Amino acid sequence: MKSLRERPAPASGAAPGQPYAEAGGGDASQQTLYVTFLGRFTLSGAAPDTLVATAPGRSSRRLWAFLQYLCAFHQKETTQEELIDALWGETEVADPVGALKTILHRARALLERLGFPDGKKVLLYRRGRYFWSPNVELRLDTEELDRLYAGFSTAPGEVLPEVLEFLPKYEGDFLPDLVEDSWALSLRTFYHTRYLHLAWGAAKLLQSRGRLDEAIGVCRTATTLDPYDERCQLLLIRLLHSSGAVQAALRHYSAVSGLYMDQLGVSPSSEMLALYQEISRAGDSERLELSAIQALLLERGDIRGPFFCEYAVFQDIYRLVARSMARSGAEAQLVLLTINERGGGPLDPRQRSAAMETLRAAGLSLLRPGDVAARTGPGQMLLLLPATSRERAGAALGRILDAFGHTPVGMSVQIQTDLLPVLPTHRNTPEHKGGKQHG
Repeated sequence: MKSLRERPAPASGAAPGQPYAEAGGGDASQQTLYVTFLGRFTLSGAAPDTLVATAPGRSSRRLWAFLQYLCAFHQKETTQEELIDALWGETEVADPVGALKTILHRARALLERLGFPDGKKVLLYRRGRYFWSPNVELRLDTEELDRLYAGFSTAPGEVLPEVLEFLPKYEGDFLPDLVEDSWALSLRTFYHTRYLHLAWGAAKLLQSRGRLDEAIGVCRTATTLDPYDERCQLLLIRLLHSSGAVQAALRHYSAVSGLYMDQLGVSPSSEMLALYQEISRAGDSERLELSAIQALLLERGDIRGPFFCEYAVFQDIYRLVARSMARSGAEAQLVLLTINERGGGPLDPRQRSAAMETLRAAGLSLLRPGDVAARTGPGQMLLLLPATSRERAGAALGRILDAFGHTPVGMSVQIQTDLLPVLPTHRNTPEHKGGKQHG
């Protein structure tokens, strides 16, 4: 199979799907077939109908796969062997050549529904090879993506308007329904990567031009299509912060970090964590009166259970508590809760997410408002219990485990608990004589 990177760029600048720019030049008898691959497969021609790939039966699926393959590689002739491998793979077929002839007949009839007068003059077969007539021009949305990607790499400012027009038309990945067809997998990954790169680049360029609302819209669409693309997620958080929507930026960080923890079992990257800390510490440039600052600091709403926060915030609170202990002499405890299967093994992401939500709602709600909780890993929760002895911490954990164990989820999993005392932070003694500490 020819590598996609070896395919020449499309000759025209048509946008995906109808209406395209009118084809210029060429034979007067030349006709155009418009093809979309991204999100769903459609065919459009001179007739007003647009045919959408729906394959309830196996025979219909093979017909559409036949057309999809020939459209994807329309710039070359395709052999019988190549099509048989693409359509049936390892499946044994009694007469694959005969089956291909039947599919070809049905494909030609389908093309005639699109306004082509004679399907035999559109889709050709010669000496074991299938190919499109030179009088038919195929306009593919994937080739439009190729063209814009190449243009944006060399002259981003000139191509930006076309890119912004194209991006909303990207409805999804390349032939997302062909999950069992290996030939489509590499193309799906290829175009998915190109779309994300184009979206990120367009948003960055809009950001540099001060068009923050448009940049945010581009990033929101991209992160909806692929919530696991960290580069677009980071840019979206930065854009929200730059636009003044600080709380929205922080909420989006929390949503992304929770998604990564629940679905991938990973913590946010160091870059994302640093961005969160930067936004959290950034204050308004204007000078505020103390009463205004107090109003901003005041926590509102129904305050029950512990203070839930990001791990970065948890670290700062832990260090503050450890510092205060050095002077007060009070005790504090650090607790790690780990959720596992009853047999001790890890849970799948869906079970883990449900167990963590149940633990938070049914168990941790019993803790004091002055206690602190943070997610630290897949199926793990860290607790800080200030002004608490080891005995009182053990009793609190007993109540949490008892409440969690009486839930349907709690009956199918187990929680491992680890408990350590918080060590007070001692100030360094000055080495030079006459040093004096204040406090």
